[in-house]
Amino acid sequence: MPVNVYGWPPVGAVSTMWTFDQPSSQSVSGLTGSARYSLIKPERRQAKVVVAALARERNGAGYSEVLKRLLKGQSNLVRLYSSPINWHLDALAERELRQGAFFTWETNEGPLSWVTGVNPVAWFAGAFLDTVTIGTSLGFPTITVSGLPPSKMIARPGEFVTVFADASDALETGVSIMVMSPAQSNASGVAVIRLYSTPPYADRVSIGAAETAVFRAVSVPSSEQPFGANWTLPWEFSEVFASDVGGFTEIPNWWAET
Repeated sequence: MPVNVYGWPPVGAVSTMWTFDQPSSQSVSGLTGSARYSLIKPERRQAKVVVAALARERNGAGYSEVLKRLLKGQSNLVRLYSSPINWHLDALAERELRQGAFFTWETNEGPLSWVTGVNPVAWFAGAFLDTVTIGTSLGFPTITVSGLPPSKMIARPGEFVTVFADASDALETGVSIMVMSPAQSNASGVAVIRLYSTPPYADRVSIGAAETAVFRAVSVPSSEQPFGANWTLPWEFSEVFASDVGGFTEIPNWWAET
């Protein structure tokens, strides 16, 4: 039976971590004494978030307590999105050059649809970047991206590139893949980005975007409030696959106003 997966609430953080755990085993040859290592379990993401109680409208401690009850120990799960791997102020300054997304208009009555003639209109904000080709470099896959500002550092190692199957599809979630090395655009605004794995398709991309996964809380904080000062609540998480638990039931915006 699927387990509930709750969205991460809108809290501020003083530090974050997003990395990968690769459990391995060692075997030693009886003839040569040489050691061999191999993965014994699937690679899983590990994450930490240290919540600041007084950030973002001072609800950090309260949201943490509510989420703790929703998770019911380790019975339920939480969906997280990665924070910048490198210096977060660089990522913030570079965001408008490298990222874009479709968005919708809303009124008090709900979503507002736009049409031209009989055709629906999709709205997009930010950089609209096209993937031109998939290639290889040093044995790793690459994508060639156009539409970038000229002669700029455009991707950094450890970041994620999200590749979308259809440039015009506002509902596409895309696939996120880690960047292997720094990439700079040329004078024509084209860059070749080396990736950890091969994209399943090549169309619109967003560079420096967040990766997402589902996690079990392995360390849950308790709120100890000091007098007259901010305080923090450290969370630690380990990734869970849908196959581990029989599927997910997503409950994303449980904090939304009634």
